[in-house]
Amino acid sequence: MKHKYLLLILPAVLLCLQACKKDPANINTTITVVGKWQMTKHDLKLVKDGVQTGETIRTSYTKYDFTQYFSDGTGVQSAQGAKDAPSLNTFQYTLKNNVITQYVTGGAGIEETITKLTETEFSIHYESKIPDPSSSGKFNTEVDDYYFTRASL
Repeated sequence: MKHKYLLLILPAVLLCLQACKKDPANINTTITVVGKWQMTKHDLKLVKDGVQTGETIRTSYTKYDFTQYFSDGTGVQSAQGAKDAPSLNTFQYTLKNNVITQYVTGGAGIEETITKLTETEFSIHYESKIPDPSSSGKFNTEVDDYYFTRASL
């Protein structure tokens, strides 16, 4: 009879020991787009009938080339102007999974895919259809990949 109680108590003790397992020491912090991101690279490709026909890579950016996302769903985008003065544009944004949609006042939202997001690096991918200048009614695909690093405030 004592052996039957032992068989009932042993699983209960093992279950209690499993429940007392400690949490991992490293708690993963949530990485967010909120903050100031300095533009480092823009890779633009032109695709015609499924074949890449051109590519332009720009890496010469200044401190005025940045995007800043605020926690209230708004942001500011800056680009260097013609006379080394920043040009500021405001926008609103939404974020769902790996898609960030930016809305400029009076315009439709632009959906971009986040391809990388770490504490220090951020990159987005965007594709759009543009008219083919040599064929009326046909469209080519413009592929934009933007790369940023987190700016220190």
